Amino acid sequence: MTTRNRTTIMRILVATCLAVSATAFAQAIEKYELTITNGSQMPLSPAVIYVKGDGLSAAPIGSVPSVGFTQLCQTGNRMTRMNELKSNAAVKFVAETTTPILPGESRSIEVQVMNPRQQSVHFETMYGKTKDVCGVVSLNSHSLVALKHHVSSEIIQNDHPVLTGGFKEPVIPTGMVYPDVDELCPSAKDAVSCLRELSLPNRDQGKIRFFAGYFPSLINALEMKYGEFQVQSLLFPVSGAIQAKLKLKH
Repeated sequence: MTTRNRTTIMRILVATCLAVSATAFAQAIEKYELTITNGSQMPLSPAVIYVKGDGLSAAPIGSVPSVGFTQLCQTGNRMTRMNELKSNAAVKFVAETTTPILPGESRSIEVQVMNPRQQSVHFETMYGKTKDVCGVVSLNSHSLVALKHHVSSEIIQNDHPVLTGGFKEPVIPTGMVYPDVDELCPSAKDAVSCLRELSLPNRDQGKIRFFAGYFPSLINALEMKYGEFQVQSLLFPVSGAIQAKLKLKH
């Protein structure tokens, strides 16, 4: 066998090995479909979806929020958050829904998972009429494995509304005599503007925490000034109003 022939054979063998490796790699990726449904009465910001290798959220309760997570929850801007996640070594996949999700609407997106036994799927989105509330969902490895082995056909879970801690809880201003609401947010044209005006900056270092809902006295005062219909569109349960449905993609 000539040297030329040996070189040609070696090239063929290397190419074959690379092709086999690429096929095995592609087969190792499990594809899931995540459907996000907005069950609230307000629009949601475009959502950020990611797969993390250690099974933990990138915005755990009790932690100091990142700049990107803060921007997402306070303005709906997802770009900084996307860049943070892409630069996080524990994050293996990042995607987005790109457009707001209106009340009653759903968005579906493909999620790629390399190792369902060790990874988890997460999404984050802003409740659009709030000043600092994100809806977050974490779907753990047990759910991914159950779907992969067809133990379950789909996993459905509601979000957990959380705050970044950047603002104090909105309350009726000190000195205002309830139920006299004439002096409540005198310059605010609507209930959402008033609610945001009453959410004062938190000068202490804020930490991510669960949303506990608005005080009933505040809701009553807002309804008296702006009407029940307008105020009800600002409310959502502390158990979440966003449904996440995950299933194996065929």
